[in-house]
Amino acid sequence: MVIRSLQNPKVKQYAKLMQQKKERERSGRFIVEGEHLVFEALAHGLVEEILVLEGKHYLLDRPVVEVSREVMNRICDTKTPQGIIACCQIKPVKKEYGTRVLLLDDIQDPGNLGTLIRSADAFGFDTVIRSPMTVDLYNPKVVRATQGAIFRVNTWEQPLDEAVHILMEDGFAIYRADLDGQPLATLRAKDKMAFVLGNEAHGVSEEMKARISASVTIEMASHSESLNVGVAGSIIMYQFRK
Repeated sequence: MVIRSLQNPKVKQYAKLMQQKKERERSGRFIVEGEHLVFEALAHGLVEEILVLEGKHYLLDRPVVEVSREVMNRICDTKTPQGIIACCQIKPVKKEYGTRVLLLDDIQDPGNLGTLIRSADAFGFDTVIRSPMTVDLYNPKVVRATQGAIFRVNTWEQPLDEAVHILMEDGFAIYRADLDGQPLATLRAKDKMAFVLGNEAHGVSEEMKARISASVTIEMASHSESLNVGVAGSIIMYQFRK
């Protein structure tokens, strides 16, 4: 049987999960689209159900639900869906900080958040802590930008003042990214390190500046004013990778 009706309850539910943070939080579920992300989710045991475009065939060890092109387009966030999506459980959070932590102070762009999570995965950062005003982790654009790292990186939402207090008590050296900070190349690695990255438009908040005096900057050619926060964070994580 192929689902063709846009009024089908499953179609309506999946469209809500794709579009609405409130629905994702309420249900504890989110949608991934595209073969790569679906197979990543399967590998982590988070898939509840898979929908495929009628006539498409994938090597899967479980039943799938076939849907029409119109239905697939209705659910998906991309303009040209690949023809496979999965409804996934939001994985439980393990609040273990490790020794390398990234703190995100109201990051708004989904691509930046996805890039930072992907880089944290690549460079061995243990934890990414997101302020409550940071873009939703399960926003479909964020999920795509992580390229599967969302399933591997330890990340949760927490007020940054609370997180900073805990990290300081635990002996972390904490730095905020700042244009007037200590040059990155001169900063020596320490056993426990955390870095605060600020909002794209306003930088690190005044509250965080008041709490964290140490700052670091990435040296650049004189004609370059600043870096995209996703790029800057990736460079910092590479410099202090595990």
